[in-house]
Amino acid sequence: LHEDFIHDVEYDFYGKRLATCSSDHKIKMWSAGPSGEWQCEAELEGHKGAVWKVAWAHPEFGQILASCSFDQNVCIWEEQDAPLTVSSQSSVDSK
Repeated sequence: LHEDFIHDVEYDFYGKRLATCSSDHKIKMWSAGPSGEWQCEAELEGHKGAVWKVAWAHPEFGQILASCSFDQNVCIWEEQDAPLTVSSQSSVDSK
């Protein structure tokens, strides 16, 4: 669970994964477990302010998630090989 207000919830293209973002500066990625309950599979930290919005790319581009934050940055997160490894690929100052 997040430690503060959740600003956005976004399903992936297939509806099998979920990304949430919060005022706690974190993004969490979730997947449905065998019993149907959502389980947190990754916690992404890279923003210095509340994260307002997350958006999944179309699957033809891979497992890519974009996030924007009150810190005026947009981060692109790309999932690497299993086990789950997610890295911040780029950060763009919106000024």
